[in-house]
Amino acid sequence: MSVLDFARRPALHWALVIMVAGSIWRLIHFLFRRSAQDVYWARKVLHVPNQRWQLDSYAMHAGLLIVLFGFTPHILFIGALTGSTWPSLPTTVVLAAAVISIGAMLAVLIHRLTASEPTVFSIFDDYFTWTVVFVAMLTGLVCYPHIGGGPLIGPYAFLLTAHLLAVELLMIWLPFGKLIHVAFMPLLRLGAQIIRLIERLSGQLRTD
Repeated sequence: MSVLDFARRPALHWALVIMVAGSIWRLIHFLFRRSAQDVYWARKVLHVPNQRWQLDSYAMHAGLLIVLFGFTPHILFIGALTGSTWPSLPTTVVLAAAVISIGAMLAVLIHRLTASEPTVFSIFDDYFTWTVVFVAMLTGLVCYPHIGGGPLIGPYAFLLTAHLLAVELLMIWLPFGKLIHVAFMPLLRLGAQIIRLIERLSGQLRTD
């Protein structure tokens, strides 16, 4: 079995198993142990202290979401797992989002490395999370077929293998670091809205 076959089959299988099992464990842990630190990692990955760097952080997250959910191969992969598909975005839009996201990630990292003030947020979790996301994005961008139907640089099989392994490492790490906020934040916000709605309705019933 070649490394590419390994990345396409057993590595992907076990990455999915670990991601799902780890996410369930992290959700249970969050529900039964809601500390201030847990609330923080559910909100952000890298701490950005002012509006300029918040914009870079938003650009980074928006680009990641566009690449993940707007690129045709990614949609087909998700569809094979879940049975749900949706229209893809134009390739130029996805590529532009990838480039913008990579640029924003570099800007945020440089800012954190050159910031003079000490911060408790510049820890291993932050930088390892940044690294696995960046490598997955960069390998995906360079192995995409460009001019003439070939990749931007070669060899294609090596780049594709590197991208798949990088994504699988990202999937394995997802439940265990601050990156889990990508999956949990929408659920947490939805849960908070439902709780507020129930409290409002309960208050109206008591008033009536």
